[in-house]
Amino acid sequence: MTFVIAEELVFWSIKYGPGDVPTDWAKTTGGQQGDTVTRLYPEAALGKRYMTPFCPAAFALGLDEAMEASGAELWLDTLACLPILEGRRVAGVEVENKSGRIALRAGVVIDGTGDADIAARAGAPCEELGSFPSSLYQYSSIDLAKEAVAKESAARLVTWHGGGAANEFDKGYDGPTPRLSGVRGRDVSAFLMESRRILRQKLAQEQAAHGPDGRKQVYPAALPGMAQYRMTRMIRGLETVRADAVNRRCDTSVGMIADCRKVDAVWEVPYGSLLPKGVEGLLVVGRCSSAEGYAWQVTRLIPAAALTGQVAGIAAQLALAGRTAPDRLEAKDVQQAAHAAGIQLHR
Repeated sequence: MTFVIAEELVFWSIKYGPGDVPTDWAKTTGGQQGDTVTRLYPEAALGKRYMTPFCPAAFALGLDEAMEASGAELWLDTLACLPILEGRRVAGVEVENKSGRIALRAGVVIDGTGDADIAARAGAPCEELGSFPSSLYQYSSIDLAKEAVAKESAARLVTWHGGGAANEFDKGYDGPTPRLSGVRGRDVSAFLMESRRILRQKLAQEQAAHGPDGRKQVYPAALPGMAQYRMTRMIRGLETVRADAVNRRCDTSVGMIADCRKVDAVWEVPYGSLLPKGVEGLLVVGRCSSAEGYAWQVTRLIPAAALTGQVAGIAAQLALAGRTAPDRLEAKDVQQAAHAAGIQLHR
C-alpha cells in the first residue's frame, strides 16, 4: 500500500534535512529518498502513529528538485489576482508579477490558494471562519546545540515553539484581539501583529529564564512565512466531507484523509467536494474544498491538501482530454484514474 503524493512529500521533506522515517514503521527499497520507490509497511506498524522532524528550508530545496523533475513550468513570486470569466465558466486567471498583470487562459483552473480566493471572486458560494491570533516560531539555543553535539545529529539543533495562545479549537486565547478574518487585508495584518506580540512575550520569558544573557542563550531562528490561520474560507461544493462520515464508505470517494489527532479515524473524500456550486471549469483543493464542522479541521491538514491536489490534477487531465469541464465528469471515471495512480479510495 502506498499513499502517493502525500507520502512522497514526507521523503522529499527529509532529503536535504536531518529527519528519518522510523524504520519500525516503513522500509524503503529500490531507490534514494525522494525517488519513486517501493515501501513496505510491516503489520506491527498498523494502528500506530509516527512522525519525522523536518526543516522547512530543506523541504523547499527538495520541492524545487521535485518540480524540476516533473517538467512543470513554475511562476514564482506571482500572485493570482482575478478569475477570467466566460459566463459561469472560469476560463483562466489574471496574475501579477514583475512583468505586470498577465492573463493566463486555461481549459481547467485549480484553486489551491487555501482561501478559495479564485472561487469566491468567481461568485461561488463560500463559508468563512475567523481565527484568534495563534502562531509558532523556530528557535535555537545553547542547550540544543549541546544536545546536537552529544547526539551527533542536527535533528533538534533548531526546533519550535507553537500555539501562541489559541489551539485548533480557538480555545485558550485571552488577549485583546477579537476573532479575525483570513480573507480581509486589515484583519490579516492585525492577526500577524498580535501573533508576533504573543511570540515576543513568550520569547522574553524564555530568555529571562536563562539569566541576564538569555538573549545569547535562546533566540528565534525563523518566523512563519505566512499567517498561521487554520481555516479561512471554503466553498460550498456539490458534495461535502461530512463531520459524521468518519470511517464511513462514500460511493464517490476519490481518496481518504486522516485526522492527525486520532488513530483509526479516516474520511473518504467525495469528488463533488472539489467542485464549487454555481461555477464551471474550476476545481478547489485543500482547506478551501467543501467540508462540514470538524471535518474542516481534517481537510485543512497537509496530507489532505496533497491528496485533493493530486486528484484535482487527475480530474483536470481527464476533462481536458475529453474536451469537457471537471463538473461534467462522472465520479467513477475520476475514481478509476485515481485508483490507477495508486490512490486508495476506501477503507
